Amino acid sequence: MADVSDRGRSGGDRLGEGRSRSGEGRSRSGEGRSRSGAGRPRPDDDPRERAQLILVTGLAVAVTLVALVLLLNTVIYTQNLATRGAQIEDGEAVAFRAEAVDGVGDLLDAENREEYADRDDLDEAVRDGIARYDDLLSRYHAEDGTVAEIRTDTVTTTEGVLVRQTDPSRNFTNVDDEESDWTLAEDVDDARNVRLTVSDDELAADSDDAFAVVLDDGSETWRVPVHEDGDGDIAVGGDSAPDECRVDGSTASVDLTAGTVNGSECPELDYPTEMDSYDIEFENPDRVTGTYELTVDTSEGATVEESNFAAPGSEDSPRRTPAVYAAEFEVHFQTPRVEFHTAVRAAPGEPR
Repeated sequence: MADVSDRGRSGGDRLGEGRSRSGEGRSRSGEGRSRSGAGRPRPDDDPRERAQLILVTGLAVAVTLVALVLLLNTVIYTQNLATRGAQIEDGEAVAFRAEAVDGVGDLLDAENREEYADRDDLDEAVRDGIARYDDLLSRYHAEDGTVAEIRTDTVTTTEGVLVRQTDPSRNFTNVDDEESDWTLAEDVDDARNVRLTVSDDELAADSDDAFAVVLDDGSETWRVPVHEDGDGDIAVGGDSAPDECRVDGSTASVDLTAGTVNGSECPELDYPTEMDSYDIEFENPDRVTGTYELTVDTSEGATVEESNFAAPGSEDSPRRTPAVYAAEFEVHFQTPRVEFHTAVRAAPGEPR
């Protein structure tokens, strides 16, 4: 019995040992698999996944750059629109300034031609007219949400005298009809709207004996004759006056301060703006018929020869009357983006 038991235990021991060795083998086998697994690349180290990550990053950067470019373009476009709008409104401000100057200039000439006998009445009429004109301009521009106005409390005027002849059948002699040369104004620094409308009825055939407007400052003389040329045209200037200074017709309108004949530029008419304190004279006044007018600035000492003209209020020609030579005032123009304020001067028909 004892022998059997010992064998049984011995067999069991062998069996247990076998199991232990078998487990050890499995353990070594697992260790081998573990070591084998350590030699293969992990999923995180897959080259395909790294390439995908680079691609996604590149796309994100590209989208960001495109967004930045679009944003920059939008900013530039907005700035261009704003700048363009400001430039347009700047142009509107300048246009308003010109509109105000032209309108007030037209008003001055219209009131001067009313021939007020009293200067104070003329000045009041001019100021009232400017106020009415400002009201029209302000209401017109207010429709666009713009403040545009003439500051009527800043208006100042420059005294002058208007001399004119309105009888087209009369020659250019003085009021006493004397045929000799005569002086219209002395010591003139500024004159404007020096205009003649002449007919061909009594014009001389050459420039030496012709009617002429003369400006003389004592050391220099500027002379503009008006005569009939060999073809029967009215010529303004010397015997060799260019075609631009000739008129094929019975009348010619000559604007000495604008330098035009019948509205076209005439090279012979270069008004001498550099002359100071000059006299304005008519030579051979009996060799022409027609009408004329000029406005002289008398605020600085210039004088009109009163004895050569009919008094204010008369209907005789030629005559003199108080005038406003110029008006100075301030204009204001304002929009949400532009504010413009400046002082201007209106004196229509001054020399170029």
